[in-house]
Amino acid sequence: MSSFANRFSSLASRGSSRCPFVSWAPLAVAIFALLGARSAHAYCRTTTTPLPGPTFDPSLSGACWMQGVPLGWPAGSSIPFSLASAASVQVTLADATRVADTAFTTWNTAACPNSTSDGGSADASSAPNVQAYDNGPVDATVVAMDCGLVECGPTVHDTNHLIVFRDNDWTHNDVNNTLALTTVTYGVDTGTIFDADIEINSSTTSTPPHLLTTTEPPPPDLPQNTYDLQAILTHEAGHFLGLAHATETTSIMYAYYSPGSLTLTGDDLAGICAIYPPGGSTAPPARSSGCAIEPAPVPGGIPALATLTAVVFFASRRRAKRFE
Repeated sequence: MSSFANRFSSLASRGSSRCPFVSWAPLAVAIFALLGARSAHAYCRTTTTPLPGPTFDPSLSGACWMQGVPLGWPAGSSIPFSLASAASVQVTLADATRVADTAFTTWNTAACPNSTSDGGSADASSAPNVQAYDNGPVDATVVAMDCGLVECGPTVHDTNHLIVFRDNDWTHNDVNNTLALTTVTYGVDTGTIFDADIEINSSTTSTPPHLLTTTEPPPPDLPQNTYDLQAILTHEAGHFLGLAHATETTSIMYAYYSPGSLTLTGDDLAGICAIYPPGGSTAPPARSSGCAIEPAPVPGGIPALATLTAVVFFASRRRAKRFE
């Protein structure tokens, strides 16, 4: 029987918070060189194997973490997501819905080549073969029982894929610099994603408070601690779909926050189109120019839960997290 585990991903803001982690970088790069990093400025995929250090930044080494099986939703899936109906004291449900829909539409409408092998041009039928859609809001009872947000039994995972705001307490590490957290539940043996949930740090109790804007582009006169919700959710949607932090600093999937970063780069497009090629059932095998490998098939039945410590940039609750 296959087992499954939760992987956590968090988005970090840029700034002095990165400095305490610099001393880990040489060790991380050395481990990657020994254990399976691939040098290439390209997209990276989240895998079933934990990262070797809390400060792993592919943009520093120019290499993806290649150990383990890459994660992905079953080919051809339509994946529902739901916002918590309470939304945030800072963001109305209407605005949160609009922003989340826009973020996921960015990935849904990625213009993939007709053939990822022959470089064909993109057209209206060239969207990724996995699509996410808004399934409407859910109430606090559903949020409180969601197995991606709270601990459940060892053989339990749910089909609710939620987006929630954390206005009061951000229980993950580094309250001032972690912007969001995506929890992915997946098959340890296969890499098949069963569940994904996104938490947004909207804490008004931190010092300074984490402020959010839904205005695009963000006004230039906003307080320094105000963050672009659409940029955050566009990045987190990439993690939701199985992408890891990229080697390219211009990518949506770069590990550090950049306001107004809303348009998929060639790197992002290559990643989403390789994982979910238009009309395809599987992603292509690993290529020397990228960081993708073929995903495993979907397992049958409900597997047992395995606790997997996935160490990431700034978070460490239950297992580990990172802005992916």
